[in-house]
Amino acid sequence: MSKISNISIPANRFKAMLQMIPRAPDSISTERLQERLFAAGFEVDLRTVQRNLKDLVVSGEFGLNSEKKGRESARWQYLADAPVTIFPSLDDHTALAFRLADAFLQSLMPPETVHALRPFVDEAGRHLAKRRQAAAGKWQDKIHVFPRGLRRKSPPIAKEIRDTVYRALLDEKALHISYATPGRPVPNEFTISPLGLIIRDYLLYLIGLPVEQYERSEKQILSFALHRIRAIETPEAVKFLRPADFSLADHEDSLGKPRKGESNYYDLVIRIGARTLVSMRECPLVERQTLEKDASDPEGRTLLRARVPNTEELRQWIRSLGPNAEVIEPKSLRADMAEEFATLARRYAPPTSAMV
Repeated sequence: MSKISNISIPANRFKAMLQMIPRAPDSISTERLQERLFAAGFEVDLRTVQRNLKDLVVSGEFGLNSEKKGRESARWQYLADAPVTIFPSLDDHTALAFRLADAFLQSLMPPETVHALRPFVDEAGRHLAKRRQAAAGKWQDKIHVFPRGLRRKSPPIAKEIRDTVYRALLDEKALHISYATPGRPVPNEFTISPLGLIIRDYLLYLIGLPVEQYERSEKQILSFALHRIRAIETPEAVKFLRPADFSLADHEDSLGKPRKGESNYYDLVIRIGARTLVSMRECPLVERQTLEKDASDPEGRTLLRARVPNTEELRQWIRSLGPNAEVIEPKSLRADMAEEFATLARRYAPPTSAMV
């Protein structure tokens, strides 16, 4: 018989209490847990909370742990490797979704962030392992996520930096950071209101509003790569400010901004080969694009027309197509690409023989 069956705790309070306890290294005191239970509508005395928690630790069924230093009251936490108990229990498709999400996110997010999902992924793995003899249990052996392009290693992010940033974002607290700006021998100091995170490829960026921008009508918002933050603290005396008109979805990094002095959009006309044509039909460049055979082209290529943002990303995409693409319009973009490819041609040209 399960040891938990001998513990008398009302079901709704039992569930609420388990959900309020954090995973190590975080912990919660008995007093704080009682306050949160009161706020949730459970009138229970401190001694009862403590007795229930002790019984749960002794049962060993949830991976709970208690720690006590000196005369301080006991603090409670799940062990770092404690199993995740999910209500309702995982079904086959949900378990598979966790496993696939883990595989997919490996190439998108820093390893420290992906690791936070590990208890859920492990629980999904245990569920599928029990179903190994059934078709559902074999699904994870039949699916694999292949990253697109070269998979570069994510730079390490100090756990203290990551945790402090996440906590400040959740609690809307100001941050003071020491930031190693590339090309500068000494880190720069910034005090900011953290507004959100942007994930780009394998890098994680913190978007923040510097305090010196608080009173300005047009505020300059900055981005900081988390792996370049060398030190961090939460100054209690500094207020947090989130501009009323700020939207993280509107924030674009340097690759997504138009080039200086140029229009924001291009009416792009590009001649593409058969191999690229298949991809453009299956995955359009934009919602409204047209594809038509170029009757004047001796190679039988296709003209793709679309209104696209004028960004560095556009140029990177054109470069990636190599000889399968030729920019026709706008003329300025064609000239830029022609100059760039001419430079490459000179660099890759075989060395001329030395004259005898």
